[in-house]
Amino acid sequence: MITIRIDEKEPTLLVVSFSEDPVGNNLIREIAGRRWSYSRRCWLLPNTRDSVVKVGKLFGKAYCRFDEAVVRLYKPDASSKVIESATNPLWPPQQANAQSKPFRYMPPVLEYDQHPIIIAGCNALQIGNYSYRTLKNYKQALIALIRYAGSIPLDELTRAQYQAYLLFLTEKKRLSSATINVHINAYKFYQEKVLQRDKLYFDIDYPRQPTKLPTVYSVDEVRAIIKATTSLKYRTLFRLIYSTGLRLSEAAHLHLVDLDRDRRLITVRAGKGKKDRVVMLSEKLDLDINTYLNQYRPHRYLFEDASTREPISIRTIQQVYSNTVRFAGIVKRGGIHSLRHSFATHLLESGVDIRHIQELLGHESILTTMRYTHVTADKISKLRSPLDDL
Repeated sequence: MITIRIDEKEPTLLVVSFSEDPVGNNLIREIAGRRWSYSRRCWLLPNTRDSVVKVGKLFGKAYCRFDEAVVRLYKPDASSKVIESATNPLWPPQQANAQSKPFRYMPPVLEYDQHPIIIAGCNALQIGNYSYRTLKNYKQALIALIRYAGSIPLDELTRAQYQAYLLFLTEKKRLSSATINVHINAYKFYQEKVLQRDKLYFDIDYPRQPTKLPTVYSVDEVRAIIKATTSLKYRTLFRLIYSTGLRLSEAAHLHLVDLDRDRRLITVRAGKGKKDRVVMLSEKLDLDINTYLNQYRPHRYLFEDASTREPISIRTIQQVYSNTVRFAGIVKRGGIHSLRHSFATHLLESGVDIRHIQELLGHESILTTMRYTHVTADKISKLRSPLDDL
């Protein structure tokens, strides 16, 4: 699935983004005027009707998610049904031909799937019961290293050669420090778990991480976001995340049986790190869920795709949330995870013990939760500035 939207910095450009995929890269190179943004990790196209039409033809409209602003720009008379179909298309597409391998169904870098290093690495990850996301990230990182090393076997790479590779990722690929950490972790996992080497062989320093404060909404801003959400399903989902501090993936995969409405508890199964935890079910949220259940009547998951009965798509939730925040007039940067940040910060400001917040958020270390002490507005706003004494 690819996303097409108008560039916020330069409205004459369209931003086209999709997961790393050689098929998609080859297709988009057929569009005149396209260029790759290394800093933003996306493709930029001229904002013209021809570009929009060309993208639809190359990738197939069923695989494109157009931002509502793009639809209204080039189809000003579009009905609400057409806009909904363009902004939130069904996934996977119903008309996908099983005999062909269209965009995003074609496995990326297929030639490396049978590579002995990839097979050994994936086997070790599965034996260790690592998550699918970790397996996917480490696999992509090892494939990138194999392609860079060329004819040099990975078990013969010197520390200097690997440091040169990290410099390549930093200067040429312009990857973030967090992404480079994933590459280092994948390489260390291969050295330690697959090659069974001592740490001396692969002791690589991690890049310094920037200290960033989480985006936190005020209570009025949260209220505005909820009010701007026109769909009962998504309004209930957003209220759930703000009410409980659940991660987006945890909320999307929440089972109906995990709701203990008598005891006012919600059980989060296999959260980050494959750990279960329990969070509270507030009275207001219980009323919201009751209204939602009476109207939508899901079967297994609390938030289901109406056609497939599978958990609602993460990307769809993010897209709806992004549109809602824009409609609410919120200018702060941040995704739906900001509701989780706001949950923790508002609890801290109301006097809840930080160790209780740690348990609710599912943090393994109290140091992770401690970062919310830096953004509690109630303490900072009461400090007297030296300017007041001038």
